[in-house]
Amino acid sequence: MTLEAFIATRSERWAQLEAMLSRSRRGRLRDIPAAELEHFGSLYRLAAGDLAIARRDFPLDNITTYLNDLCARAHPMLYRSPPARPRDLARWFATGIPRAFRARRRYILVSLGIMVAAAVAGWLAVDLRPDLRGSLVPQSGFDQLARGQVNSLPNAPLLGTVIITNNIKVAAVCFLGGALAGIPTALILAANGWMLGTIAEAVHQGGYDLAFWSLIIPHGVLELSIIVIAGATGLYVGDALLRPGLLGRGEAFSRAARGSLGLAAGSASLLIISGIVEAYISPSALPAWFKLLFGAAIGTALYSWLLLAGRQ
Repeated sequence: MTLEAFIATRSERWAQLEAMLSRSRRGRLRDIPAAELEHFGSLYRLAAGDLAIARRDFPLDNITTYLNDLCARAHPMLYRSPPARPRDLARWFATGIPRAFRARRRYILVSLGIMVAAAVAGWLAVDLRPDLRGSLVPQSGFDQLARGQVNSLPNAPLLGTVIITNNIKVAAVCFLGGALAGIPTALILAANGWMLGTIAEAVHQGGYDLAFWSLIIPHGVLELSIIVIAGATGLYVGDALLRPGLLGRGEAFSRAARGSLGLAAGSASLLIISGIVEAYISPSALPAWFKLLFGAAIGTALYSWLLLAGRQ
């Protein structure tokens, strides 16, 4: 078939589809009468078939570009997903995030393992080299712990905003690190674990464990858990990039990223709670036993939700 014959036998229905698209406002089918909707679908399917023929027989001709644009405009009108509603978001938080968390359990364990291994290595490093203690926690810090001077700051709202922003950035980098085969993700997890282990051992050598852990645990249980989850999503995306299976590498990466975005973003939103606790509760003058109990309650609530919610 010649290009002229191809256009002549099909241009009328393309014009009809164009007219219907022009009549629809803001990309909706509400302005097309119900009696014509079935005809709209038929015209779209025929145009999609014409596009396939044009790509095969006339790949460099302008008609192929035209048909591609025509189909691209019609497709989302027929196959768009239903609009998101508040109750859908509530349902996702209630059951979707816990199910996604459990579906990524292997990567969660790997992410946790990297952080724990780095924390143990940091602890051992300071244990074997006690002279490093002064470079990790200055003497003024030990003096404050000894006097119990870990009170909340007067600019706690500003501090909370800074903490929340920083934590969300760290979680985002953990997730996006999957695009580089998960290497940045693993490094961030290791860095967080190393920092926790080295400082914890330095404080332990000074004999201020209770003051230190009562400062860390209220917000740290939630904060570190979210970092581990974000790390798991980054490792999952990186693994899909390295081991695409039967899919193309780009397609495997795209599917893994889309499938993990909800878990990463949903869990990262909880860092708002962590930042508020870190600004107001952790450094407050509340008794150490209360702050430890508060952290334990947050951890119990978090993992009861992640491990039990949404089960059949």
